[in-house]
Amino acid sequence: MVRFSMSQDGVWAVNKSVESHNHELARPNDQHLLRSSRSISDDNAAVLKSMLEVGIRTVDAFTYLSDEVGGVSNLGFTKQDAYNYIQKERIAKIETGDTNSLIKLFKERTIDDNMFAWDVETDEDGCLLIFFWVDGLGRNDYDCFGDVIIFDTSYRLNKYNLACAPIVGVNNHWQLYFE
Repeated sequence: MVRFSMSQDGVWAVNKSVESHNHELARPNDQHLLRSSRSISDDNAAVLKSMLEVGIRTVDAFTYLSDEVGGVSNLGFTKQDAYNYIQKERIAKIETGDTNSLIKLFKERTIDDNMFAWDVETDEDGCLLIFFWVDGLGRNDYDCFGDVIIFDTSYRLNKYNLACAPIVGVNNHWQLYFE
């Protein structure tokens, strides 16, 4: 254990030092579980990603990799590390493709619903700023029963720092309609 302090002048000093260990060191068979000893190599990461792309579950890809190297202790990362890595990759993939995915969805909906209307606005980097859509049922309901619409701009922001502003309508049967 080492305890440091910093003076008003920004100079660090050792206040206390205990050189003897106050716990057992990790046994050689358990060292692969220490966070400082774990990492997913580029080769293993590529195998994990490629196996998931073809529909193999994370647990099965992890088992395959551990079998290839003679056990989990030789792999260099845990099953939870594999799940965390895959989740991080999925989030990164979703975030970079969100705008394109949304526009693709809107174009597909336009084919199926000729009254579907939408618009998006992006910044100079192609990041999504604003989007709006309404389907044919909502437009028809508003034409017939358009006397109640609630426009609620939420005070909370999502992970993209965009405010959520749902438009909620009520038809003649007091059924809510959300967009």
